[in-house]
Amino acid sequence: MIPTLNLTRLGAISAALLLSGCITLLPDSKPTQLYRFTPDPRASDAPVPTEGRLAVIRAGGNFHPAAAGDRILTSDGAEAAYLANARWTQAASVLFDQALVRAFASSSGPARLITPGELGRPAFGLRVDVSRFEAAYDRGPRAAPEIRVDLHLVLTRLKDQTVVQEQTFAFSRRATENRGEAIAEAFSEAVEEALETIVRTADKGVGAPPPA
Repeated sequence: MIPTLNLTRLGAISAALLLSGCITLLPDSKPTQLYRFTPDPRASDAPVPTEGRLAVIRAGGNFHPAAAGDRILTSDGAEAAYLANARWTQAASVLFDQALVRAFASSSGPARLITPGELGRPAFGLRVDVSRFEAAYDRGPRAAPEIRVDLHLVLTRLKDQTVVQEQTFAFSRRATENRGEAIAEAFSEAVEEALETIVRTADKGVGAPPPA
């Protein structure tokens, strides 16, 4: 069973930002700390040119239902639970989608992600399914957990409905300690690697020549 973590007042960090203030439902209840995973896409201040890039539209995708909300999912063998007194600032699926948009926006590669309703004629469709998004207590309930993010990516050329890239990826990061701040930071690092892989895979796919 996952223990309640002692979440003290935390300083701001670049990878996992602790918002000022906290939520309490009852006067005597323990405060709930809010976190967000904020991968750094290493964006520069200069705008990224769009000329010559190929538009890719987000073509759906599922997020693990138990992890999709604002509670932080943990696992301990066959048991699953939510991290006590800690939540994401928004639903994890929303934070992931926002981070994915930022990752493509900061990239100068050939793939340019557009959202439904955005101007532009997409040449490719990108589907990303996140099948795992959890903190795994694989070394016991008191040890620092390992963050695990698994996803499946499908990139399709819309003109002929040809799948040009389809791969499954697994990413992991060990938290430095069994505390909310460290766990959120490890989530940020795992998501950052996942986003870089998605962008790199999309760039490779859109750059591939169409069949003769």
